[in-house]
Parts: sequence; structure tokens; C-alpha cells
Amino acid sequence: MNSRNPTELTLAESLQKVSYQAQPAPHRINLKVPFEQKDQAKAAGAKWDAKLKRWYIDADADMGKYRRWLP
Repeated sequence: MNSRNPTELTLAESLQKVSYQAQPAPHRINLKVPFEQKDQAKAAGAKWDAKLKRWYIDADADMGKYRRWLP
């Protein structure tokens, strides 16, 4: 017998309704930049997203400059 209130959600149901993972925007590519290399990434033109705490580049950027940080 299910004693659950019909208005209550299980954890799995709740997670389906709310996404906690940031989804990358289609116009940008997130980079994996170690903290020690942040100045190099910035000098190469990578941008910092303070909200997501990630380095990224525009999707039309020259990938060669960022190859070592591509996921």
C-alpha cells in the first residue's frame, strides 16, 4: 500500500522538474582551465562566466588557440 500523499514528489520526480546542472549555451564552448592557467586563457581571449564559474569561448572562435583546454 502506498501511503504517500499524492501531492508529494519523490526526489527523482523533483529532480526531473528542476535541473541543477547548468546547460551550456549553444553559441559558446566551455573550457577546462586549471586555476594556474587562468591568466593564459584570459590572454588568449577566453571569457570568464562568474555565475557558472567557468571559462568559455564563442563557438566561432579559433579552436587552435584553446586546444589544451577543450573538454
